[in-house]
Amino acid sequence: MNTEFIEFLAKSSAIKFGEFTLKSGRQSPFFISTGVLCDGATSYKLGKHFARKINEIYGNNVDAIYGPAYKGIPLAVSVSIALQKELGINKPWLFDRKEKKTYGDASSFVGAEVDLGAKVVIVDDVFTTGETKMEAVDKIQNAIKAKVVGIVIAVDRQEKGMRLGAIEEFTNKTGIPVHSVTNIKDVFDHLKNRSVDGKIYVDERIYQRFLDYRKNYGV
Repeated sequence: MNTEFIEFLAKSSAIKFGEFTLKSGRQSPFFISTGVLCDGATSYKLGKHFARKINEIYGNNVDAIYGPAYKGIPLAVSVSIALQKELGINKPWLFDRKEKKTYGDASSFVGAEVDLGAKVVIVDDVFTTGETKMEAVDKIQNAIKAKVVGIVIAVDRQEKGMRLGAIEEFTNKTGIPVHSVTNIKDVFDHLKNRSVDGKIYVDERIYQRFLDYRKNYGV
């Protein structure tokens, strides 16, 4: 359990507790967004945790870090910097445009120009249903003919897909593994009734709402 990362997410409000409507339409008692980590210190700390996970899984055997627009853009940059500063692994980053330019550099991507068959790791904050990850994989493999060797996310929400777990369904369909720095069960279990710098983020009421949510959507 990565308790340092869990407490970092809570203290920086990258994970919030309450009532949130997700893109999938589900009503969730928690919401995760690394987009709030928008200064040098928190961006670097986030990138450092991702860099450690990528190094643990792939070592130096990747060619580029990809962040889906928009929240994945600063994340990919932060991860690339942290890989170099923390581990001495220098890897370029790239991201997609929401709309392809029709003038100047008309590419659908910004950042590194990777070779055909280059091994790319996608980084993002969460994995819920997998729809946005599928879009990213299609863009990378069809537009620039690179190979997505894996996806690394901050938090695995551990949610159902149509029949199996969402991540399991995605991996079965694409052959692409998904790794997480932490998962939502570890987040709640660690924070339950725990004072972090004088604040309790998950009390009994919030924890019960989490359990109820998992009954409906958890794996």
